[in-house]
Amino acid sequence: ASHRVHLHFRFSQEVAGSTEILQATLYLFWAAPGPGAQPVTVRLLQPDPAGTNMTVASETRLEVQRSGWTTLDVGAAVRSLFGQETLRLTVELEVPEDWGSPLPTDHSDSHWPFVVVQAQARTPHRVHRRGVDCSADSRMCCRQEFFVDFKEIGWEDWIIQPEGYHMNYCAGLCPLHMAGVPGLAASFHTAVLNRIKAASAAAAVDSCCVPTQRRPLSLLYYDRDSNIVKTDIPDMIVDSCGC
Repeated sequence: ASHRVHLHFRFSQEVAGSTEILQATLYLFWAAPGPGAQPVTVRLLQPDPAGTNMTVASETRLEVQRSGWTTLDVGAAVRSLFGQETLRLTVELEVPEDWGSPLPTDHSDSHWPFVVVQAQARTPHRVHRRGVDCSADSRMCCRQEFFVDFKEIGWEDWIIQPEGYHMNYCAGLCPLHMAGVPGLAASFHTAVLNRIKAASAAAAVDSCCVPTQRRPLSLLYYDRDSNIVKTDIPDMIVDSCGC
């Protein structure tokens, strides 16, 4: 005998028409299954074109032997949903009757099922930044793109998402005539100060090329107790540079 548990995931209607789904992953944390392996069937359900009945988009059979996380690729199902009006993914879990609830019952946020989606805008737009991106022959202060792959530095075992990120850095010269231009200087205060320095015969030291705008990085990771934690780490991505 078996029983079924249903999970529902809703996606925002606002981004559906302008977003391309690159990848989607379902995370499930199993409660202790008891002795032996427990058979589990995971079905992804979605409404039919008429919206009256649910159809099975995919079916996966698993054997759960211990408490812990399982991941499933749900990219195709999520892409299909984004082409419809109803942006709700329903996951059906069929488990043995004697298992009880296959999911933790303490409603802990760190063990709650969730879906991680990697997406991009269908119409790319350039972000207007103060400052300049570096080119092959750049010598003046500019922003150099630099991608960090968490696998290459050995962090893939505890960081879930993202797999890496563009940290970027600032490089180049900051002669006083450039450092005194508002918009290229790190601040208006710095621009005024550099104009004064440029007018002084004693000025001999150029300014430094530094970040003028940063933004946070959203991180999904396992803590020491295997809980999944989501946090925003401030000032991790350099968006623009100045003198």
